[in-house]
Amino acid sequence: MPPPVHASPRNDPDFCQDNKGGLEARSKELSAIAKADQDDRVHWERKTQKELAKVVKRDTIRRRRVGEIFGEGCFQTAKDFAAAAIVFQHGIVSEHFFQAFIWTQRAVELGDSSQKRLMALALDRYLVTIGHKQLFASQAIKPDFKPETCWCLQPIEESFPDERRKEISGKSSNEAYDGLKELNSGNFCPIQECKTELKPSPQGTVPGFW
Repeated sequence: MPPPVHASPRNDPDFCQDNKGGLEARSKELSAIAKADQDDRVHWERKTQKELAKVVKRDTIRRRRVGEIFGEGCFQTAKDFAAAAIVFQHGIVSEHFFQAFIWTQRAVELGDSSQKRLMALALDRYLVTIGHKQLFASQAIKPDFKPETCWCLQPIEESFPDERRKEISGKSSNEAYDGLKELNSGNFCPIQECKTELKPSPQGTVPGFW
């Protein structure tokens, strides 16, 4: 008698090939990994440096496992791609963010339009970390968690169509500045772009997308 699906070797390269049970098992695992990622971020601003360091270690383990599942060929549904993307969105290098962008794009192609927002977030994070202006005005920063410290928006690529920005991210550039006002609510903060020196991101910066 063949072993049950859950007894199959964890990294069996054929685990998901023509194996509905295998696909379902990996899909459930991806969902659980994504949930653990989100649970780790509850009350993020209250975490100590020691707690944050532990989250970083767990993030690395989660990314490694998602990569293994992808390598097995077990991504199939929009939900799978979306779960993988949220894990890589919390990566540590620009390539992690770009991978999150690619996977959210695929989730959208497979019918989950709700992933457009994460697609915008991932692409903006990727661009900023490689020294380019963001497209969707999603990346705001502050140097610390102190309540009195002001937030600012990372520089925005003005040539990117605002109607496309809103269609994908849900916000125009003006609405992004309104969001910045909310972040700085209660403080006397200038509503402005950060003074970060970033290169332009003209059309052609992200081949196949912009």
